Amino acid sequence: MITSFSATYYAPDKNSYPASVFVSPVTITIRYTGPDGAVRELHWLEKELTAFLEKPGGTELHHRNKQGEEALLLITDDALLQEIKKQLRHNRHIGKPHQRVMGNVGTKLLLVAGILLALLLSAYLWLVPWLGERVADNFSKDYEITMGDQMYTSIAAGLTTDDRKTEVLNRFYRQLHYNVDYPVTITVVESDQLNAFAIPGGHIVVYTAILEKMKTPEELAALLGHEASHIAKRHSLRNMFRSLARKMFLALVFGSESGIVSVVVDNADELKGLEYSRALETEADNSGLQLMTQSGLDPQGMVRLMELLQQESGDKETSNFLRTHPVFKDRISNIQQQIANLPAAGAPPADLQKTFAELKGDW
Repeated sequence: MITSFSATYYAPDKNSYPASVFVSPVTITIRYTGPDGAVRELHWLEKELTAFLEKPGGTELHHRNKQGEEALLLITDDALLQEIKKQLRHNRHIGKPHQRVMGNVGTKLLLVAGILLALLLSAYLWLVPWLGERVADNFSKDYEITMGDQMYTSIAAGLTTDDRKTEVLNRFYRQLHYNVDYPVTITVVESDQLNAFAIPGGHIVVYTAILEKMKTPEELAALLGHEASHIAKRHSLRNMFRSLARKMFLALVFGSESGIVSVVVDNADELKGLEYSRALETEADNSGLQLMTQSGLDPQGMVRLMELLQQESGDKETSNFLRTHPVFKDRISNIQQQIANLPAAGAPPADLQKTFAELKGDW
């Protein structure tokens, strides 16, 4: 049953008439008796309302028709006022902001689209990478090693290696006796860039520029322990699968395969610019300290390595290592805190010192 309310209608000619009012979400129907005695009926569309003014003497609801004629309805009946506020809460003049948003059909669709977009964005930023990491955790170690060999072959094709330093550095690493459950192989690359990076499955690439900066065996041991920890903790693999999962997600959402047409091996060069997260870097630092301690090496070498790298961070041409392995003050602080709980260590073994001296002999 449609409820009728009473109000006063002010026509465009400023004459006023007692009127019966019927309210719906899209129209306000006004029925009144004109000066000629005939009953007239007006239908104000919701979109034609121009103002809603609550005043001490009553509330004015203003209207403008298609011919530009203006009229108003003076409301003194509180029941009618509340009914208009209820039925037309989506109107920009009547409803409160949150009511207008929820009441407008077009805006509702935009709101739903916004929610869906937020869900997609959340999935892209957090859920999908998490699923990628879970896939990496269950990825076969044998496949990882095979894939790493292929990636190394792809990377090495564009690099100039130093075979003699490679042999000596691999001997140095073996003398560290790090307990890493991967067949770690190190390659020394001739470059003036301060850089080193790990490849999934066991390969470590070290540039000559960073070797030249090393002053003690412990600093080099810290560098190799850090990179070996990235391999042992599967950091590179986890980051790659996070990235691949995101690309596949975008391909599924947007119906394009452009994000996944490249095979992982074809994108191997991206490893050189792989930005490990702060959490992964800290994990590699802590694991590297444990490796050094288990081998009887002074973990202060890790602090000196970080301080050395931090000093070099101002040279943008040679500091690629800093781009992929950012050094933070609190990261150094964390290393010092970890060392406080580790046993003291003496001088490095004689064979390690000898191999380090051999490696540094050309500089």
